[in-house]
This record gives sequence, C-alpha cells and structure tokens, in this order.
Amino acid sequence: MKCASCGRESDYSVCGECLSKSAELISIPPVVEIIQCPKCGDFRTDRWRQVTLEEAVGFNLLKEISIHDEFEIRDFHFYPVGDVIGRYRFYVDGTVRDHFHHFETFFEVRLRKIACEKCSRQAGGYYEAILQIRADRRKLRDEEVKRIYDLVESSLLREKSNPKAFVTKIEERKEGIDIFIGDRNLGLKLSRIISKEMGAETKESSKIAGREDGRDFFRFTYLVRLPGFFRGDIVEDEGVVAVVRDVSRRKGYDIRTGKAVRLRDPAVIARKCELKESSVLNVDENTVEILDPFTYQTAIAEKPELTLKIGDRIYVARHGERLIAIHPDLVEI
Repeated sequence: MKCASCGRESDYSVCGECLSKSAELISIPPVVEIIQCPKCGDFRTDRWRQVTLEEAVGFNLLKEISIHDEFEIRDFHFYPVGDVIGRYRFYVDGTVRDHFHHFETFFEVRLRKIACEKCSRQAGGYYEAILQIRADRRKLRDEEVKRIYDLVESSLLREKSNPKAFVTKIEERKEGIDIFIGDRNLGLKLSRIISKEMGAETKESSKIAGREDGRDFFRFTYLVRLPGFFRGDIVEDEGVVAVVRDVSRRKGYDIRTGKAVRLRDPAVIARKCELKESSVLNVDENTVEILDPFTYQTAIAEKPELTLKIGDRIYVARHGERLIAIHPDLVEI
C-alpha cells in the first residue's frame, strides 16, 4: 500500500509522517491557571492538595491537553523558562502510525490566590464540636495537656484531606481546656482516642446552633473526663483498697490479696509520692506490727496475704487515722 499523500510504501492509506504534518496531534492551552491558597499554601487540583507548584501545573496542564487518538506519547516534559512563575517550555516525544514525532511549544502559567475552604472556615470561626477536657476532682497536669495536644495534632495530620479538620481556637480554663474543632466526626474520634489512651470517660451532648441549607445545624460537645488517679496511687473502690497499675485499662492490685482487680469508681486514698517506707517489727495471722513512718511509733495494720516476715520492707499509707500496709511487690512492679 502506498501513502495517498507522499506515495511511499506504508501500512496505512496516509503514513504517519504525512499525518503528523496535516493533523494536530497534540494541543495545549496557551495559558494554564493555577490556584493557590495564600494562607496554607495548598494548590487546587481536583481538590485542595499540599503539592508542589510543578505538580499543580502538571495536573492542570494534563486536564486541558488534547491528544489525537493515534498519537502514542512516549515521553513529555515541561519546565520554567527563568526563575519566576510565568513562561514554561513544553516538549513531547511519541509515535503515530509507526512514525516518531517530536513536538515543542511554550505556555504561560498564571497564579491566582484564593483562600481554600478550610482556611476560610477557620478564619470565620467555624466549628461543629467542642472537645472539653477535664480531670476528676483535680487539675490537669502539664504532661497530660501536652499529650492531648500531641494527639490532636497527629489526628489533624492524618486528616489533611478533610476540609473541616482544623482547630478554630483553644480556651484554657481553670477547670480544664476547651478545643473548638471544625468537624464533628473528628471531635468524636479525638474523644475516643484520648479516652482509650488515658482511661477517661466520655459524654456527648448537642444543641441547635442555627439552620444551614434549610436544616437545623447542631453543635456537639464531647466531655472527656480524665480519671483522678495515677499509676502507683492507692485507691478504694467498692470496699477494696488497691494499687493502681494501669490507668487506661483501669486495673489495679488488691493490697490484701495481691490479685488483679477492675477499678470502676475509685477514690484516691494516697498518692504514690505520699507513700513511706517502713519495716516489719512483728507479724501474726491477721496483723502486722510496723514502725509508723509518720510518727515514728510502733503501730498495728491489717496484714496483707502476701508473704511477710520480721525485718522485711513495707510501704505505708495513711488514710485518716488508719494505717495501710502495702507489700513492696505491689508498689515496685
């Protein structure tokens, strides 16, 4: 078969070389518009993304390129001409009907600054949920607040594609902290994450905050109450005195039997830092005689079921007028 245009032998009625001269194999727009958020720096592609300028240019360029059905692209590149955003050089290599074709041209990039949905909402004070962090009958510790902020930050990073994953503001109050969050579902996730890691209890409430698109708009409050006890504290729960071993799982050891117990609503008897060391002066079936480390006088306390003998070390907590003897194995685990 001969090419109808040039007369050379070809497998096609019009050879690839002649087709490349007569048909527009590839067409690119003279101007590619790129939209960038001036606050966070994200670019808008199919959605707002944290990508480089070249990635944003490439996405928008490919979206507007027109390619002939028979032109198979093997390689293409574009790069800026000069150091400023503006003029770009574009070239492509490919084949059409077994003929190699090289194409070069220029296009311009125009950058527009438009605030993204996330930044617009955040600047406008938008929020759907309040995460209230409180502690049971005590103040929050600095290390707890830091850990909570770390959990919030890591959750925000995991949900970068969520346009409502942001913190509008944080209010530090005498009773705790309030974190205002753009997305209700993120607020719920965070309440569960903090509760699981820190052994907290969570309560949810909501109220109508207005109307949006013809429907009632609700704001949700997630109250996260951290426990009043810490690892190593001595607590009393349903008549059982225990040493706290795992706050997040609410587990402890019964000081009398040494067995693991589940802590439901424990009250702190003594902090770990308040425990004092003493020694066993005498021991019988039910009691242990010790040197009271608070008064330095001999005293009697209930004997734990764990093995004790004269001269052994023992920890002592005071609860009112009562002395509580605690086997060192339970404190030093």
